[in-house]
Amino acid sequence: MSSSIAYMEPIITIFVSQRNGKKCKTHIYGWCEEYDLPKICSHLKKTYNCNGTVINNEEYGKTIELSGNKKEEIYKFLLNEEICTKNKIVLRGI
Repeated sequence: MSSSIAYMEPIITIFVSQRNGKKCKTHIYGWCEEYDLPKICSHLKKTYNCNGTVINNEEYGKTIELSGNKKEEIYKFLLNEEICTKNKIVLRGI
């Protein structure tokens, strides 16, 4: 019996919620502790021209919150940067 621990890939959820009227927010949660979320958030804000912040949610842990519906862009970002595989990303919301 080997004592090696298998690497657990995170299950990241991308959730879009509607604020008021046409305005939306994109929430990304399920991150591992090893990721530098403020740096990732800063990169996403510059790349996709939106506002965003890292919040500490009691239910979901550390969450990146971006303004606008950026679900498809974040999905492609996670795959391109090899943070997750397709079967470890959950899309919810609008």
